[in-house]
Amino acid sequence: MEVTQQLAEYALSVRFEDLPESIARSAKLLMLDTIGCAMGAIGTTSGLAVRRIVRQSGEGGKATVLGSGQRTNPATAAWANGRLANILDMDECYKVQGHHAQAALGVALALAETGGQDGKSLLSAFTLGFEVGVRLGNFLSPRVTVDEQGRTKGWTGLVGPGQGVHAACTAAARLLAMTPAELSDAYGNCAQYMVGRDWSKQWGRDEDLGMLKYADTGWNAQGGLMAALHAREGVRGIRNIFDSDSYAQVFQGVILNPEAMLRGRGSEWYLPETSIKFWPCCRWIHYALTAFHEVVRKNKLLPNEIECVDLLTFPMIPYPRFASTGDPPNLVAATFSFAHAAAMVAMGVPPGPDWFTKENLAGDKARRLRQRVRVRNDERGFDPKSWGLEEGVLKVPSRAVVNARGRQFEAQSDFAFGDAWPGARRYTEGDVIEKFKRMVRPMAPLSDRWDARIDQMVDQVLNVEKIGDVRELVASLSLDER
Repeated sequence: MEVTQQLAEYALSVRFEDLPESIARSAKLLMLDTIGCAMGAIGTTSGLAVRRIVRQSGEGGKATVLGSGQRTNPATAAWANGRLANILDMDECYKVQGHHAQAALGVALALAETGGQDGKSLLSAFTLGFEVGVRLGNFLSPRVTVDEQGRTKGWTGLVGPGQGVHAACTAAARLLAMTPAELSDAYGNCAQYMVGRDWSKQWGRDEDLGMLKYADTGWNAQGGLMAALHAREGVRGIRNIFDSDSYAQVFQGVILNPEAMLRGRGSEWYLPETSIKFWPCCRWIHYALTAFHEVVRKNKLLPNEIECVDLLTFPMIPYPRFASTGDPPNLVAATFSFAHAAAMVAMGVPPGPDWFTKENLAGDKARRLRQRVRVRNDERGFDPKSWGLEEGVLKVPSRAVVNARGRQFEAQSDFAFGDAWPGARRYTEGDVIEKFKRMVRPMAPLSDRWDARIDQMVDQVLNVEKIGDVRELVASLSLDER
């Protein structure tokens, strides 16, 4: 049997009852986290643009946009929710391969709500969509590249923007009751909706990526849905897409690994291994930031006590956007700035939309702190063994060295807070719930009624399998604009 067909059969055959309890719980927490990321972005410049685009696309449909309460068609709602969930760059990340949850959830919510399906169907679609996204990443086998001297020179094969399309397509196929043959064809269609490698050329040149980063993650959600709908109507792309070298031709430098895509289907789950992001910035920043946060927290350093900061981390940091110490021109530039992230941690700004206020992007206090930050290579990162790939984890050797109070403080962190690997600082279910509340509360900050609604949201999502109609859940997740 072909690899593509085997993956499709796996993706459609798993029932809610087949999900181990621990996997279902992890999926619900990740769903809650992703919803929180979307709702937290609703008032940002990009979030407001999403709401205007939805209005222009036509309202009055059966699918809801998270946070705003706007009703529109499923394709537009899938796009809007997928886009919103990634705006703050605070959504999950699996081994820095990419984001899968926002695309899978964007489609799953839109279709489950439109069809009046139950919470078990929603959760199963979301879970299997995520799993397929990760398995595609493993198939494409991103890895640390090594130069002629045996030193790490970078990470290749990163196609995170594209994997979300397959995650969304899988979620859609389940809720549309498609057959394995139709889903196999849909995976071929996904290739036409994936973001290619050309955008990556900009990473070595431009400090300002604009405001769409490397891709519009809403496009992943909508593209996956369209790939599935086309296949259901008999329109297909490249057949047996995972059984050829098509991806190797597009994503140059990857080594296709079909075995990794199929390994442990039904017995090995990747969802609990994903990293939750507790700071709104690129995941690559989180490793050195974890060390810096430890220095600040342990020693109770005040912003005006910090004289200079050295953040030492992975070999790709020469890219201008990572090392910039100037005022970030917009939210996206801020999410790729080590200096801005360090300034926000030093100032104790609550992680989330507050990192991107006008005062924090261009105010004197944040500016002075950014100018004290220097980003350098951690020499340990040039040793391929230091990345933990042989252990099945991802380490990014990183350190923070801080001069303050006439002394030098230092901490090391090869994992980032939010990693699920053994050896990482553990996070709790309570940490994820508190993050959700921090994202959602600013929508109505002085409302006791809204606080009660937030508690209701948490309870509903963490018990989603008990919901008979997803419309009941979605109705509680918005400040209604109708």
